[in-house]
Amino acid sequence: MIGPARARQILRSQLGQNILTNYAATVWLGGLSILLIPLYLRLLGPAQWGVVAICMVIQGVLTLLDAGLGQVMLRDVARSAREPTEVALVFRVFARAYWVLGAIGFVVGQLAVPWLTETWFNQGQGVPDGADIALRLVLVQFFFQFANGAHGGYWNGVQAQKLANMRQCGFATVKHAGALLLIFVWQPAAIAYLASFAVVSIVECVFNALTIRSELRDAPRVRLSRERFLRLGRETSVLAAGVLIGMSVSQIDRVVLSRVVSVEDFGRYAIVASLGLAFLQLQYPLMRAFFPRVVHEDATGGSGSFRKLGAGILVLCVLPCFAVALAAPWVLALWLNDSPVAAAGVAPLRLILCAVAINAVYHLLYQRILARGHGKAVVLINLAALIVTVPVTVFMANAHGILGGGVAWLTSASIQLALGVVWIRREIKTRPLAVG
Repeated sequence: MIGPARARQILRSQLGQNILTNYAATVWLGGLSILLIPLYLRLLGPAQWGVVAICMVIQGVLTLLDAGLGQVMLRDVARSAREPTEVALVFRVFARAYWVLGAIGFVVGQLAVPWLTETWFNQGQGVPDGADIALRLVLVQFFFQFANGAHGGYWNGVQAQKLANMRQCGFATVKHAGALLLIFVWQPAAIAYLASFAVVSIVECVFNALTIRSELRDAPRVRLSRERFLRLGRETSVLAAGVLIGMSVSQIDRVVLSRVVSVEDFGRYAIVASLGLAFLQLQYPLMRAFFPRVVHEDATGGSGSFRKLGAGILVLCVLPCFAVALAAPWVLALWLNDSPVAAAGVAPLRLILCAVAINAVYHLLYQRILARGHGKAVVLINLAALIVTVPVTVFMANAHGILGGGVAWLTSASIQLALGVVWIRREIKTRPLAVG
């Protein structure tokens, strides 16, 4: 049992501070979303809120361009954190990659807006007024938010997660405050909501870039060679394919439902899914804090951090998910004060929360897969999940509407965990994992 003195020592350590600030940020960001979604729904109405939800689908799909880049950046920055010249070079390489990929997504997205509004969403049966402008605004937000991923990757890699979390929470709060202000003083429409998020994302990206430039001002300037980018491509290609497929799986529910159901129904599903996504975030503060240590211990044969991570995931993610799933009707009724949405959302929410609990266990195994650089395993696991989940989701969405979204979550998470266990058992035979 940990005594008070030991507990204080842990909390004052870098790891303890990172975990605390990671969870504080998770609670703050999740709390903003959970508290404000019912307000946005009342202010905007079902149709305009549905447009916001559709815009979030576009943003989510475009994050596929990351394709594991952030995970590789975290690993590479962590490895070179004690070498100022090398860490500065790593940051510049990844920052350039983020800008280029973000620009590609921005241009392709802008070109696709007419087709999306006229053909894809709601099966081409029409979307509310202003949807095209809203989509163009969310693409601006995506571009700068995506580029900002390099800044977060740098701070997480050098374990300056307290700073990263403070910045993220501060700017997120300003985004919501601006959105509410514009809705009240301008118009209760999706474009008012998205205009605030786009403008503040630009300010956030520029501010963070200037801060990191100041931090690295003493590092020698080294020319970025073409070979450096080619090496990055070679090192990330297999893992990127696996992560890309996995991220595709994570977007299947929203992509399919945005095509099949009405804008209003999709907005209702987005509300329920947002609660599931909030619980999904419970695992990531621990994952970010422990991953550099898991990488180090995997190379040296240690196991302490891995076991602590497993215990933390059980207590802070798995158990809360099952508790809220049991109380789903009461939780939705209390949260939304909207009987139709609450009634429709109980079954999908329960399936989503069970999937989040399963996903947390899988991601514990995924830490080992990533630490050992087994990109092929990631590809195979996620490809199997994609192949099964797509037809299941299409069938269930057409037959049962938004319930199909919950089925998609549960199907993909179950397949990933099952195949992750298979990988662990095979790996133990060739190289012990030292988890006991």
